[in-house]
Amino acid sequence: MTLLNHIGYLDDLDGMKKLSARELEFMQYIWNFPDGANTMDIYDRFDMAKGTMTTIIHNIVNKGYLKKLKQDGLHYIYVYTVSRVEYERAVIRQQLKEMQREPSLFRVVAAFCGKENLSEQQKEKIQELLDDIKEESEKQEK
Repeated sequence: MTLLNHIGYLDDLDGMKKLSARELEFMQYIWNFPDGANTMDIYDRFDMAKGTMTTIIHNIVNKGYLKKLKQDGLHYIYVYTVSRVEYERAVIRQQLKEMQREPSLFRVVAAFCGKENLSEQQKEKIQELLDDIKEESEKQEK
């Protein structure tokens, strides 16, 4: 898969589409309700048309981050299927993967260290560190 194919998708979440900025704003609120968020509360939280909010919630459901738990009168209770930590971890990992595919990762590290370029030995050390971090993270998930 090319870099272009990865943009917008999260490998660590089985290829789920990333949330848009507005969807993420909604999820930041919904993640505060582990037992489920009522659409009435969501509608009260955001200052926009109900139809727009309903569409945003629908898009989040279609991406797989929310599921309808139950109906409460005229409103629905939605529960998240991916936690805030899982989502943030997946986004960061995806960004690191995309940076690793590009030689720019080493340029970023070099600039951060006040250098123009890194030696091959320094690049290998950085790659080893990234591999160690990934391995440790995978162990913690199990």
